[in-house]
Parts: sequence; C-alpha cells; structure tokens
Amino acid sequence: MPSENTRPARARSAEEKNQRRDDILRAAERLWTTTTYAELSMNQVAREAKLAKGTLYLYFDTKEELFLALLTEHLQAWIGRTSDLLIERQPRTPQQVTDVLLDSAEALTPLRRLLVLLGTVLERNVRPELGLEFRRELDAQLRRLVQHMPYSPPVTLRLLRHLYALAIGWQQFKESLPGLDVQTGQPREELPGEYRAEFELALRGVVEQLAAQDARANAV
Repeated sequence: MPSENTRPARARSAEEKNQRRDDILRAAERLWTTTTYAELSMNQVAREAKLAKGTLYLYFDTKEELFLALLTEHLQAWIGRTSDLLIERQPRTPQQVTDVLLDSAEALTPLRRLLVLLGTVLERNVRPELGLEFRRELDAQLRRLVQHMPYSPPVTLRLLRHLYALAIGWQQFKESLPGLDVQTGQPREELPGEYRAEFELALRGVVEQLAAQDARANAV
C-alpha cells in the first residue's frame, strides 16, 4: 500500500485514468456503508483505494466533489434503467406507470442516501460552477424520461419532483425516525417490505392525481 510519501505510477491513458477514477468511487462507496459521511475522510478513501493521498486529489478536489460524482453515477444508472423500462413496457395507466417507477427503484438505497446529502451538504460545498454543471446534466438526463412518459412534459416533471421528494423524505424518516416499540420503548425493527409498502402507497396516490389532472387538461 503506498504511503503519502510514495508517488504511485501516474495513469497515462484515458482508460487508465477512468479506471483509477472508478477505483476511487468504489472505495468511497464501500467505506460509506460502514462510516457516516461526516466521519469519512479523503485519507480513508485514499487508503481504501490503495492510492497516495496526493493522487486522490488529482481526480477530486474535495470530499463533496467526490460524492457528487458518485451521485451523478447512480442517477444516470437509475435514469437509464427507468427509460429502458418505459420503452419496453410503454405504460399507459397510472398503475402501470407506478409499477415501472417502483421496479426501477428496487435496491436503490445508496441513491436515496446520496439524494439526502445533495441539498444539505453537497451542493452547498462544491464549487458553484460544478453545482451548475451537475444541474444542467441532470436536466438533460431527465428529458430522456419525459419523452417516454404517457403524460404531458409539465405533468411528468411535476411527477418526477414528487418522486424525488418522496424518496428523500422516506429515506430520512427511515434513518432518523425508526419509531418506538410501544411495549418496550426501544427502537423497533423495520418490517420486511415496510419501506416499499409505505413509499408505494404515497407514489400511487401522486401518480393517480397527476394523471387525472393531465386528462382533464387535455380534454378541455
């Protein structure tokens, strides 16, 4: 393992640089499963990735920049998967649209946790131009979803905003307010499928209401 005084072989080709960047992101992601964001340091990431600390800073200036890149990666993966499901299934009813959104969100706890960080930590601490670039790229990516949804663009964008709010809201609730067992007074264990059931209940209501509004607007 290199020390901070050891200069590792510099990545020369674009492929080598992309691989090293990916190694850094995977190292940060592994650490984040057992370490809180506040406690996680760039030194830890460098050690986990088996890189000198100085090499790490060739790719990311700050921890916030690193995690914003990680969030971008997860968002792009979700948008790509959701777009593929929309193209494949071509949903038309509110139930079908909700099913696609639920299926595309399976096993996305890392993305939800990163979204919680977005507004509270990441965008407030990265360079303004980097935050603006992130928002522009996200807007371009979301347009891929808009064109495949069975609703008008304004309604689809409203739906995506509600989806975002529900995702981070339920994730925060899950992490900070687990609830108390009325018998023991101790934090209760989350029941299998409980998060999905409550999230699905809220999402189905939102989709049905927005779909009805869109239908009424188109009928005028």
